[in-house]
Amino acid sequence: MSFVWIRYLLLAALIAAVNVASAEQVEYVITFNRVVVRGLMEAYDSPKLAHLDPVEGAVAQPSIPGRPSGESTLPGNGTEPPPTPVVRGRPAQPMAFAPGQAVVNPSFIEQGFIVESFWAVQTGTPEAFFRRGHFHPPDLSTGFEAQHLGNPKELHGIYIRSLDGRPFGVKSLRYRVTRNRELPLKPFSIEGYSNYDVNILLARTYDPRSSSRVQFLGFPVGMPAGNDLTLPWWTLRVTGFEAVDQVYIASSASVDFDDIVLVRFQSAVEAPKPSE
Repeated sequence: MSFVWIRYLLLAALIAAVNVASAEQVEYVITFNRVVVRGLMEAYDSPKLAHLDPVEGAVAQPSIPGRPSGESTLPGNGTEPPPTPVVRGRPAQPMAFAPGQAVVNPSFIEQGFIVESFWAVQTGTPEAFFRRGHFHPPDLSTGFEAQHLGNPKELHGIYIRSLDGRPFGVKSLRYRVTRNRELPLKPFSIEGYSNYDVNILLARTYDPRSSSRVQFLGFPVGMPAGNDLTLPWWTLRVTGFEAVDQVYIASSASVDFDDIVLVRFQSAVEAPKPSE
């Protein structure tokens, strides 16, 4: 190894140590305020229609012109993705509506992060699959996500990753535990949890065919407080998700989400490039 490279490596190690000490934590808040939900089909995404019993039989998975079906694509040029076919039955591929593709579920971009809805059905069984997700309300006009439960073997949630692919951390979020404002006749919890001990759930990866309890880390937040929009908000401090490439956020029962604080560490010192 040449002397130039040895000198470079020693200098880079020294600067890396300085970077750790001088790194600045930068916060990005997902506020849900005045966001533009892409891929929204207001009639289909309304709770009354979206939660109708699915049609029998398999249906074709979504296909995007110019992209092989199932290929992951994250648009970053600000253009509106093509409309997604309305699918109420089981898709031909169980992961066809998996979040992360940014074209098959409603989503929005805020603070350099893409926030996408997801919806898993028949969770924890080999027959589990993703259905087309939706926000609550579908256009997020309330300025927060009113996460709710459909059935014990379903899981609604939101998926977040950065547009540039860089890792980030989840610091905190605000929440209110409700009694299912959208479907008040279903004040249930998902399978494996109690409605008297609601959990906010976070995971780095998620496959609905496996147990949600195994894949998600639960943060207990107490009992449902009601559905009144004037109820106070509480802050959950999140630990264990300081460096992730993506995050799934859900709940064991019905919970309102707002002001999700994401963080990155930004250093003012750049590592030098080796000289020739």
